[in-house]
Amino acid sequence: MASNAPAAEPPAGTSAESDSGRLDGASRGRLVAVAATIILFAEVVPLQYAIVLPAVQKIAPSWPSVGDNISWMVIIIALVGGATTPVVSKLADLHGKRRVMLACSVSFLAGSVLCAVTDTWALFLLGRALQATAFAMTAIAVGLIRDLLPRRYIPLAVGALAAGFGFSGIVAPFVGGALTDHYSWRALFWFLVIYGVVITALVFLVVPESPLRVRQGLDWPGAVLVGGGVALCLVYLSNGQTWGWSEPTAWAYLVAGLVVLALFWLWETKTPTPMMNPRLLRSPKVSLVLVVGFLSNMVIGGMGYIVPYMAQTDAEAIKQQILQGAAAAAHQPVEVMQQAITFQGDLGYAFGFSLLAFAVHLTIGYSTAAMAAGPTAGAWGRKSGLRAPLIAGMAIMTAGSAAIALWHTSWVTVLILYSVYGIGFGFYYSAGNNLIVEAVPAQESSIGAGMLAVAQSFGAAVGTAAVTAIVSGHTLAMTSPSPTGQGTVTTEIPQVYTDTGWTNALWAMAAAGAVGTVVAIALRTGRTPATGGQAPDEQPEQTRVPETELA
Repeated sequence: MASNAPAAEPPAGTSAESDSGRLDGASRGRLVAVAATIILFAEVVPLQYAIVLPAVQKIAPSWPSVGDNISWMVIIIALVGGATTPVVSKLADLHGKRRVMLACSVSFLAGSVLCAVTDTWALFLLGRALQATAFAMTAIAVGLIRDLLPRRYIPLAVGALAAGFGFSGIVAPFVGGALTDHYSWRALFWFLVIYGVVITALVFLVVPESPLRVRQGLDWPGAVLVGGGVALCLVYLSNGQTWGWSEPTAWAYLVAGLVVLALFWLWETKTPTPMMNPRLLRSPKVSLVLVVGFLSNMVIGGMGYIVPYMAQTDAEAIKQQILQGAAAAAHQPVEVMQQAITFQGDLGYAFGFSLLAFAVHLTIGYSTAAMAAGPTAGAWGRKSGLRAPLIAGMAIMTAGSAAIALWHTSWVTVLILYSVYGIGFGFYYSAGNNLIVEAVPAQESSIGAGMLAVAQSFGAAVGTAAVTAIVSGHTLAMTSPSPTGQGTVTTEIPQVYTDTGWTNALWAMAAAGAVGTVVAIALRTGRTPATGGQAPDEQPEQTRVPETELA
């Protein structure tokens, strides 16, 4: 726990930098071990998303009574994760980043075990909520890397942290597909338990605690306001398509959330111990990065929904299923109904891939490109500044989205374009987090990265909501003989969308990316080589924790 005593002056001949706990004298092997362990630990966040999300259809039969509410197993991760990230990130700055990361791992493991063993829907959701508290791990990992590694390695290491998201994209589909095919969906959660236990032990053994703390108490009113406001807005964004975007009962959540967030902002300007210094949040070097984070994740969230859905749609299987259903209802042979029924809408985008085939044909190219791009962008920023890779990342994601909108009828073409898009993904995540490192004081690095994570969560939710709203207006339809025998009737096929819908959605994502590119160009910081956060403009009151407390 942070001491309340004034920070001691460093002894003569000892710099504050050397007294900060930074591993400047460590061997390269130890530095690699520390950085790799932190990165793999933070990988829990994207890994649980990537390994569980594709299995929703296999999990749903375990609770047939919940119906469409099965989507809450995904929604609750965004709600709880988004609401708790600012609080957990701030606790890391107050009480120790390694300590809070380990506490998050305990919650994550408890939630994973609960999901693996329970037969009760409410307890399953509780388990997912406990897993979601680990959402802040990536933000805390940014702060821990900044505190521990020599400054010349920080941009590269933060870039490698971004590249870890590509690791999940490669591993998760193969592991998830094998486990669900040979065992059951519960094996996915047992895998997460095993992964979590192993990597938690490594963090405990390999990674030291950072001695840097912010010397203040937690702003509990601010924590409640920001968590509540984020949660209310995400409820609307996650459920608006189902409830109806314009329904007053749906709008109430959004309006309430925005009001609560406005109250949070007012409170933060008055309290002496804010969650994050409002002057930093207003500063263009932070605020513009948050805006780019929001817009970039509109693209990332939207593309993460579009490409897998398109690739895993099986046009022939869908049409055969419709024909068989119509034949059974009309008491006619399928061959007869095949002559009587016509379809309106092109499904030429559909590759009919299984989850494993999608991973083999498309995901592996995208993820490999992202893994290579993250450290590359960090090295680029270290050499000439982070603004350039940020602009490049946004521009490449924009171009990739637009190109897939134009050409998506061949999986080979989509593989190439999706891999190019992956380069932009890696560039953005590396540059965005590194720009926050450069912009905020060391003692607020976790909460700074946490605020970026919240902006990204909002962006992903808005992007996914925009895609669902667009494609829902372009459903496949069939024209069949009227049951009365008089004329024909046209019926829309739910959750089967036409090529026009997906193309429009891809253009919408490209538009969001283009706006994000313009905002990145407007950024005035990041034009000089990255320093690893060496000279922040503001330094809040701080203390260095005695070595006995770090043991």
